[in-house]
Amino acid sequence: MRRDRLQNYISGSVFTLPLCTLCCVALWWLSSDDDDWWERGGGLLLVAATTYVLVELNNRNILLRIRTRLVSSTWLLSAAAIPLVHRWTPQLTSAFSLAASYYLLFCTFQKHRCQTTTFHWALMVGIGSIFVPQMIVCLPLFLCYQTTFLRSMSWRTFCAAIVGCLLPLSLWSVWWLSHNDHATLLNWVNQITALHLIDSDLYPLLTLQQGCSWLLLSLLGLLGMLHYLSTSYDDRIQVRMMFYILCSQFVVIELYVGLQPDHLDTMLPMLMVTASPLIAHFFALTSSWFTNALFVLTVLAFGALAYLNIWMPSSTFLHSMAM
Repeated sequence: MRRDRLQNYISGSVFTLPLCTLCCVALWWLSSDDDDWWERGGGLLLVAATTYVLVELNNRNILLRIRTRLVSSTWLLSAAAIPLVHRWTPQLTSAFSLAASYYLLFCTFQKHRCQTTTFHWALMVGIGSIFVPQMIVCLPLFLCYQTTFLRSMSWRTFCAAIVGCLLPLSLWSVWWLSHNDHATLLNWVNQITALHLIDSDLYPLLTLQQGCSWLLLSLLGLLGMLHYLSTSYDDRIQVRMMFYILCSQFVVIELYVGLQPDHLDTMLPMLMVTASPLIAHFFALTSSWFTNALFVLTVLAFGALAYLNIWMPSSTFLHSMAM
């Protein structure tokens, strides 16, 4: 018999999302300066929009099989603890675009006529790629997911995806070309092609805040992914395919940062969006003394991460380990 523990009460409570929202807003303004409230406000609006998309993503697809807001609450908790997303940044814009593209991509499951929805998720990928060029890699990945996991690919949907992704990029390119600004376009292309071999000297240059933020999200996401893969038979086929996509995306992002650690700040918000459903699934659908203790430790770890990121001075990871 399933025994309700603290993690289950919090997972199923209607007050979880409002409390996480209050914590997020409080930490948002505690870490702000008097002269950057416009950037803070823009960042908060983007985080709120991403939260709404994740709420709809869970509601429409019933990802967790129970009534819970843990997916969006996990996103809010990580956003509150990591000041990188407290201001409006290109990375935060790409995180919203990625969440919206997930929602639209999942809507194409086993639909034979989904050209419009395909066009819209590709449009979001294209918009996100303007701000973070590396996101353009999602286009071929999502086409593969739509072919293998979602079984909704046809030559019409393929063409719709190409047109949807190229449309914002074309308009953006025409704008800069009309202003004779070729440097911006060249810089955008260079950010995609300027990949380098693994350089071990880059890892110690990461700050303690960067390393701890990435380590916490990676460990929790990996735990959630392994748990899901071992219990996926409990879900409907549709939900199973969606989580397989999220697991694949999680692995791709982890490998990219492992090979290109200097892009950690760029990929961190997208990791937060991708890992949130995996983490929420683990804590919402387990009930043991171990997972309950791990849940409490996770909440405390996010609190410690918020203190480290907001109030502790920045230092390199190598210097912190030496101390």
